[in-house]
Amino acid sequence: MDTKKLIADYAAGVDDITSLIKSLPEESYDFMPSKADDWSIRQHIIHLVDCEVNNYIRIKSCIAQPFSKVYVINELDWTKNLDNRKEDIDDYLALFSLIRKIISSFLKSVQETDFSNTYFIKEEHNENKKVTLAEAVQIYCKHVRMHIDYINKIYDEYKGN
Repeated sequence: MDTKKLIADYAAGVDDITSLIKSLPEESYDFMPSKADDWSIRQHIIHLVDCEVNNYIRIKSCIAQPFSKVYVINELDWTKNLDNRKEDIDDYLALFSLIRKIISSFLKSVQETDFSNTYFIKEEHNENKKVTLAEAVQIYCKHVRMHIDYINKIYDEYKGN
């Protein structure tokens, strides 16, 4: 595995999401898509950063406490139960950037063999799934790209209204 490329991809997520959000008009942030249970752009950003905060602990747990069980947020409950319409997206993007900077720097100091260290995450039916450090970083690289796709679709719908 090319850990240098993996770390670079992870770090690049900051520019990818920030440049997209900065290219959108603020009034689009709270537009609610027509599909039931879809999220606004603001909700996607807040979710992305909430998950990144959680992932910060997961990644460090792989090194500090291999084989530990990690916390899982219920994204639907968090989005539904937390009124985040007034949250400042710039603050969230700054936090996202800082976490990615810290973790990218941390990962550069990790031994190649440590990328196979694991943690356990509870999945549906309370089954524990083993996740390696390398997989955790890959998951969060994909997570940003997935939300970028969602945000682009929401913005397309917004422009059509």
